[in-house]
Amino acid sequence: MRNSHPAKGIYRKPAESTTELGMAAGVEERLSKAISQAEEVALELVRSGRLDEAMRCVFGAIREAMRPLVESVRELRESLEHERELRKSLEGDVRRLEGRIIEFGLGERLARWCADHGLKFGSLPRDLFRVDGVIEGERLLALVQIAKTGTEEDVAQLLAGARIYRDRLGEEPNALVLYVYASRPSEELSSMCEEHGIIVDNSPKRIARRLAELDEALKEAR
Repeated sequence: MRNSHPAKGIYRKPAESTTELGMAAGVEERLSKAISQAEEVALELVRSGRLDEAMRCVFGAIREAMRPLVESVRELRESLEHERELRKSLEGDVRRLEGRIIEFGLGERLARWCADHGLKFGSLPRDLFRVDGVIEGERLLALVQIAKTGTEEDVAQLLAGARIYRDRLGEEPNALVLYVYASRPSEELSSMCEEHGIIVDNSPKRIARRLAELDEALKEAR
């Protein structure tokens, strides 16, 4: 009875690449032919005492035979460089996507804390408004930028977002918020935000509470 299970312990040599085998065979054939042709000429040159010419003849034939291989290696190198560039590009896209997913989750978390204070959080298309979202109360209109640690660029985006929001929708935001999630805001960042009247914090709970207090103050000031 034939055993239906594959034999164990049998080593099978991996098949070599068809491209590599074809390239090697082609180069070997061209090299052999070129040397054979050059050999006859070289022998005649050696017999007549023209050794230098004989050497140039042989090396010239070898060089011509090897030229396709050199071209193939150059093309392979360019292909590998293109592959590395493509991989770097894809890795960058993946990191950006991961960042957007994290920020979306953080936005949802901030939205829940805002809801506890009667505030509404909504996302904004970043390509249009340069910021991640808007928080609204009875009188409050706050733009929010979510960032890992917070940079000067994030501050600039908030300020630009306020101008764009005003120009597009005809409403002036009365608060700007930078929500950083990887660590507490640095002194430099806190100072920069204070200079521009931006609320910066790494706690969505504190942000929601502070905005609720601001909304109450705005209602009382009417």
